[in-house]
Amino acid sequence: MQDPEHGPDDDALDTCAAEPIHVPGSVQPRGVLLVLRDDVVVQASATLPELIGPQPADVLGRPLTAVLGAEAVAALRLEDVTEGGPLADGLRRVTLDGRTWVASTHRNPQGAVVVELEPLADQAADPAEPYRAAYTVLGQAATAGSLDELYDLTARGVREVTGFDRVMVYRFDEDHHGQVVGEARRADLEPFLGHRYPAGDIPPQARALYEKSWLRLIHDVASVPRPLVPALLPAAGEPTDLSFAGLRAVSPVHVEYLRNMGVAASMSISLLRGGRLWGMVACHHVAGPHTPSLEVRAAAEALAAGLSLQMVVRAAADDAQHAREVSRALEALVRAEDDPVADAVAQPGLLRILGADGAMVRTGDATATVGLVPDEPEAVVDVVRRTARPRRDGGTEPVYASHDLRAEHPGLADRLGDVAGALVAPLPDGDLLALFRSEVAREVTWGGDPHEKTVDRDESGAVVRVGPRRSFAAWREAVHGTCEPWSDHDVRAALVARRTIVELLYRRSRPDLGAALVLQHSSLPAELPTLPGWRLEARYRPADGGRVGGDWYDAFELPDGRTALVIGDVAGHGLPAASAMTQLRNGLRSLLLEHRDVATAAAGLDRLARTLLTDDMATLLVGILDVDPETGTGGVDYVCAGHLPPVVADADGARLVEVVRNPPVGAMRTAVRAGRIDLVPGESLLLYTDGLVERRGTRLTERLEDLRSTVGLTRDLEVIEHKLAGLESDDDSTMLMVTALGRR
Repeated sequence: MQDPEHGPDDDALDTCAAEPIHVPGSVQPRGVLLVLRDDVVVQASATLPELIGPQPADVLGRPLTAVLGAEAVAALRLEDVTEGGPLADGLRRVTLDGRTWVASTHRNPQGAVVVELEPLADQAADPAEPYRAAYTVLGQAATAGSLDELYDLTARGVREVTGFDRVMVYRFDEDHHGQVVGEARRADLEPFLGHRYPAGDIPPQARALYEKSWLRLIHDVASVPRPLVPALLPAAGEPTDLSFAGLRAVSPVHVEYLRNMGVAASMSISLLRGGRLWGMVACHHVAGPHTPSLEVRAAAEALAAGLSLQMVVRAAADDAQHAREVSRALEALVRAEDDPVADAVAQPGLLRILGADGAMVRTGDATATVGLVPDEPEAVVDVVRRTARPRRDGGTEPVYASHDLRAEHPGLADRLGDVAGALVAPLPDGDLLALFRSEVAREVTWGGDPHEKTVDRDESGAVVRVGPRRSFAAWREAVHGTCEPWSDHDVRAALVARRTIVELLYRRSRPDLGAALVLQHSSLPAELPTLPGWRLEARYRPADGGRVGGDWYDAFELPDGRTALVIGDVAGHGLPAASAMTQLRNGLRSLLLEHRDVATAAAGLDRLARTLLTDDMATLLVGILDVDPETGTGGVDYVCAGHLPPVVADADGARLVEVVRNPPVGAMRTAVRAGRIDLVPGESLLLYTDGLVERRGTRLTERLEDLRSTVGLTRDLEVIEHKLAGLESDDDSTMLMVTALGRR
């Protein structure tokens, strides 16, 4: 991790970042790459005669069937090719001249079809063994108690599956600097655990490729790349885009980087969160070339993907716990309702809760400070807010943080006093919360001197080549003039504090909000029914700032012993939405108690809404749970009125239910249709409102998939909320979960 005050040469970084690594014009020699237009070969790698037989010139312009044979081409299913990495259309086995090959296909960004062929490496006696080993590690991960345990388990598990000499887990920070947080290695190798690596080690264009193609194998660093023939893509007159090609040749700078580390072969697996690179599993082999089999590569990628998701969920669990602790502490701190908000918040206890040395709170015309603050705090805060990089961490509005104000803003030096860093969290209407920290001398351990680099320039001084540092031995640097960097936990704590202050401001300025809060909470059940062999859980959180909406959940026992389950959402916020929600909730309760049939009750509620609540719209999922006490199984007869599909989870994962759909409440013009969801012991049914999954700028299908995968790993409602909705939200989020525990 390279600190800003020790930034590398900008010209050198620009030159490195401009390297066109996605169009190298060559491939690694372990396989054959063919480029097609309309099923005709227009480019071939020079490895063709070495591995298959014909010269590139002999196959150009010929149909692929004439090169590989009809049977092999049929196995490739070219009619189904899509854009994406080698695994987008799957890896397939094909037979050529009696030999088995691994084949992959994809369509590149230029519209050409890329076919990659690799001789099948020697397999283990049992091809399923790598998958069994990966499954065992995933099972162990489910019981890991911390992120550090997961990092260690990932490194050990991937090394066990792949056989590499060293496996490291990298985690990237906001500036893309990396740190080794997990490592498994051969006993005689130098440990790299804890070492930091500057962002320049993975330039922006390389990060972009890691986000597109999740697994990258370099089987032999010393191998000589083979060119494509012809060099340019015909008709296009430009190099062929090999972004998604597994055989894509390696950048010379990266080859030099690996050689300087003493690495003979490497494999990297991307760790993604929301499609963005947040970490990486790096596998290094020093004993010589190393080509894991197809099964090993697939198992390693599946293992890393599963563990990556577990890490994200584990981080959400830690965030939830941290946010809960901060929220409770802040609520206890600001109970003085008669004090101005700024004075109520700016207390010494705030500094302990948020890990700061000083703070300033500005609300309306009042400003209060506590602890260490700059000589001119308003001026300092204004500069930070205008110039610092925004950090969201799940918040609807960003916060701004700097841990080295003197280096970043020399003009502020005479106003800072003993302050070295600041974090600014804007509040509505120009108000804000600012935190300050003093200087802390610290020591950073790098994987080699981050300032060392090989830069070749021409006679004019322009950079013509950038080479990596030559040594990666531990290199320690003392850092002065900065505060303890603002961590993700610090940012999230500030978001919790901002939420607390906004809610306090709302309560003071909006008398109707208090009424809406009372109405909302009085409409939620005081306790959930107790069913032998079953567990019911629920969670409700209002929108950011305590803006109460129309979400509600309900669960109660019917006279015949069955249990009603309800989750609904009235559009809007405030007292009108809460009032409409209460009427619908009470009306549905009466209808269920009277009719005890879910479809009849839903139809009655629709008539009520059309008659009395003509200006309101609501979605609803109402169900009646009946259980078999002998088997522990159960079923939910339900009506879905414009609501999002529920999730069913078991020990192997989770799935979205294909529900029978009806229009929203108040718009049912035809007969109500009902469905049924059966549950067996070990399964959970999750009902939720759209505030949990909807997010501006993200497709709902992506968010639903994120929900499904998260629930497949954890059924802790608080963790699910923090993972999906974050610390701040524009809308209410509500969940109701029922779990079949089995006979007791």
